[in-house]
Amino acid sequence: MASRIALLTGCSSGIGLVTAQRLAQRAKDPLIVYATMRNMSKKGELEAAAGNVLNKTLFIRELDVTKEETIVETVSDIMDTHGQIDVLVNNAGISGISIAEVTSISTFKRMFDTNFFGVVRMTQEVIPHMKRRRSGRIINISSLAGIIGVMFYDMYGSSKFALEGFSECLAMSLRHSNVWVSNVQPGPVETDILTNPDVSDVLREQMDDPRVDEKTREMYRMIWERRETMLTVAGGAQTASEIVDVVEEALDSERPHLRYQTSEKSRKLVAERFKDPTGDDVTGDYFLKS
Repeated sequence: MASRIALLTGCSSGIGLVTAQRLAQRAKDPLIVYATMRNMSKKGELEAAAGNVLNKTLFIRELDVTKEETIVETVSDIMDTHGQIDVLVNNAGISGISIAEVTSISTFKRMFDTNFFGVVRMTQEVIPHMKRRRSGRIINISSLAGIIGVMFYDMYGSSKFALEGFSECLAMSLRHSNVWVSNVQPGPVETDILTNPDVSDVLREQMDDPRVDEKTREMYRMIWERRETMLTVAGGAQTASEIVDVVEEALDSERPHLRYQTSEKSRKLVAERFKDPTGDDVTGDYFLKS
């Protein structure tokens, strides 16, 4: 059986890097992986991780999900070489927390351009090829924050909520062509925004903005000070490898689910999220409970 061809985005580090490495190095059913990244100066870590499969089952290419021409060029090159794309993993994304009333629309747009429209661009480009072969898997790295709101994740959460809606609608029509869409929903990951010390600079800048009222400053400080509690409520920070275990589950399942949470704790949180159709319980701040 010929190897499946996989196209991955955002592979310079974290989940994308580990996914590319894992899929290209599998002992059983290794894929031919095209691992892409926006900044090729960061390819060294993936090259080292690839080892002896580099340029055999793992190829590194430049692709920026916000630039359509790089998407078209990469997909065209893969199709010219292999005549098929069997798997698309949309992993490229950016995170960030903010206070809505002092965050510029241009900043919101930058977040959406990568996290949402980047996925749309990639998916639009591969769908015709998958439909023609009546076979394909589209796996989006979404987030628990795309199904449960978190205070001050207005930009990031809304971009992931949009991704969830896009995926759910698309999955309905694509199944008729045997193309399966799955969203993997990690909670906090070891490289997540909450564990990034640089976030403190963003917090200070926005909390000092004169347009921010004192109550909002208090809640914003509480979010930062209680970040360890938030991690605990969400089941603790997971490793990228744990997330890739779930990616492989979606990839290898005969009838993959639309949504995959990545831990038992996050599955329980999502189940609780849908108990109350009014949404009133959501304002109880899941992630602030001790």
